[in-house]
Amino acid sequence: MTKSTKNKSMLENAAILFIAMGITKVIGAVLKIPLANILGGLGMSYFSSAYSVFSPVFALTAAAIPIVMTKIVAQNVAAGNFKNVRKIKKVALRAAGLLGFAGTLLILIITVPFARFIADAPKSIPSMLLIAPSVFFCCVTAVYRGYFEGLRNTLPTALSQVIEAVVKATLGITLSYIVLIKTSSLPYAAAAAVLGITLSEGAGLLFIFLRSFGSDGITKEELDFSPPPESGMSLLKKFIREAFPITLGALAVNISSLIDLITITNCINLAVSRNKAYFLAEFTYGLQGGVTLSDLGNFIYGSYTGIVASLFTLIPAVTGMLSKSALPAVTAAWERCNDVHITRNLKILFKSTFVLGLPLCFGMAVLSEPVLNLLYSAKPAEAYVCAKPLFILSLGGITLSLTGTLFSIFQAIGRADLPVKLMLAGASVKLGLNLWLLQIPEINIAGAAIATVGCYGVICFFGFILLAKLIKIRIGILSFFGKALVNSAVCAFTAFAGYHYIFTGFGRIFQLGFSVIAGAGVYMILTVLTDRKLLKSYWFKVKRF
Repeated sequence: MTKSTKNKSMLENAAILFIAMGITKVIGAVLKIPLANILGGLGMSYFSSAYSVFSPVFALTAAAIPIVMTKIVAQNVAAGNFKNVRKIKKVALRAAGLLGFAGTLLILIITVPFARFIADAPKSIPSMLLIAPSVFFCCVTAVYRGYFEGLRNTLPTALSQVIEAVVKATLGITLSYIVLIKTSSLPYAAAAAVLGITLSEGAGLLFIFLRSFGSDGITKEELDFSPPPESGMSLLKKFIREAFPITLGALAVNISSLIDLITITNCINLAVSRNKAYFLAEFTYGLQGGVTLSDLGNFIYGSYTGIVASLFTLIPAVTGMLSKSALPAVTAAWERCNDVHITRNLKILFKSTFVLGLPLCFGMAVLSEPVLNLLYSAKPAEAYVCAKPLFILSLGGITLSLTGTLFSIFQAIGRADLPVKLMLAGASVKLGLNLWLLQIPEINIAGAAIATVGCYGVICFFGFILLAKLIKIRIGILSFFGKALVNSAVCAFTAFAGYHYIFTGFGRIFQLGFSVIAGAGVYMILTVLTDRKLLKSYWFKVKRF
């Protein structure tokens, strides 16, 4: 295989994963919006509780598997150790199966005491129990995905991800709706949606398992001339050694959602017990809709995690997908100690984050209430609860996008330990702020948004200090941050003025749509006028691609 063919293969594989990720994000949003309209804030609390328990167990068991598998397989393919490649697959499948079984068993064991005595969410028990098998499915699927990606074939991974997303959205919405109509039980309707997720993970595993019976691209001649494989124990030790720091990082990243699960419902219920009069007056919409004071903590938690978090996390997902295109170049420049290339690629990386992230964050902030009222018109109580935290989270949300960028850079330059340390520092800030702010009646759930912004703000502050010490190069971040900040503020003002003053004669959908288009148009013009170098660099990359 020639060098140009290899480069083309890498670009094609990256494009396939990028497209698949985009499709799954869109389908994920398609699932969450109607699901929140079906289940409401209270039902979404049961759904989100299951996810919040699943996420750290997934991080502990499965998160590192595809990354490590890809790396080890690719290294052995490059060295011509094709027998090792086949043996790695067998060893990893056995280990992943045991890990997945242990993770599933862990969730089944801890669900009842955790839901009753820690999360104060006993009605979420059916959902937590039904998500447990997903850990097993994810672990085994991760081995196959890492194996194929290590062989430079990302199509099986992409197709399995799309299948998962389609099955998840279809079954999640359909099953929850049917159960709610038949039983009028929100806990079981939420559990039905979770069952759809578990079945989708099983469908993804089934597809990639069947695909594994096809050719993996390793020929008989390559196997014949390959040296003998290493022992299974040696390969397993290497796998564990590589996976350990990645697992710690994944666990640290998932601490934030676990903190919300443990603190929001408990703290809100405590605040309600101390200030019943305030909450009776403030949450009239929800109380009239059948939510009791005893369920108010769960209702608010479900509204926040099921609506606010779902809408906002689309922003860092977009910035993360696009900014990662520069990371291989950062890694290569760091390996060669090429300061010029490091500086150039880091500038592109941070500019991408600012130029994409700031207008999205500011736009979501100024249009948070119209967006919520449009998407959740049948759920006015949930929209009311979510408006203030969505505004706060969006206004300070660039910190979350920057955190993803910083973590990727640290991993690219071989400092995977720093994201773990930074995330733990940020999580301690979030825990303290959650415990303090959530109990203040006038702040209540907005405190979780403030705490999240504070968490990632601390991470960014210390992350930039560490980055400056590591690379010892002036990037000039403040200069292009200032341009993007001003342009984004004008964009947000245009969208706000368009919605409230210019397009008021149109229907609500067109009113919002025209306002977004107007803001985006103004932003693009300003970006062209003030930052032509960025556009040229992107155009150059697109032409090369």
